[in-house]
Amino acid sequence: MQIAIEQEAHAYILRLKGELDASTCLEVDKEMEVAIGKPIEQLWIDCEGLSYISSAGLGVLISHLGTLEARQINLVLYGMSDHVKNVFELLGLHLLMTIVPSKQDAALQAK
Repeated sequence: MQIAIEQEAHAYILRLKGELDASTCLEVDKEMEVAIGKPIEQLWIDCEGLSYISSAGLGVLISHLGTLEARQINLVLYGMSDHVKNVFELLGLHLLMTIVPSKQDAALQAK
């Protein structure tokens, strides 16, 4: 798993590449905690390079939802492959998280 961090005027972005599973979820958890500790209003997760997500990976994302909501940070995931998006939809997570096709669509969510 590779995680690139990008900060734009309107969003803090975690760009994920590889597999988000039990062996890599702690890295993502740590980076999400860092992001949540910053004075941001938008946390975007770029999933274009995400090839696989396990239940442990999903658990990391879910575990931060309450804190994100309490701090009024909007979480937006974008660029998911059909395979990864299907996992979110099968579990109903698309109802709990904002999932959009592209970074441009994420920017529209910020307005």
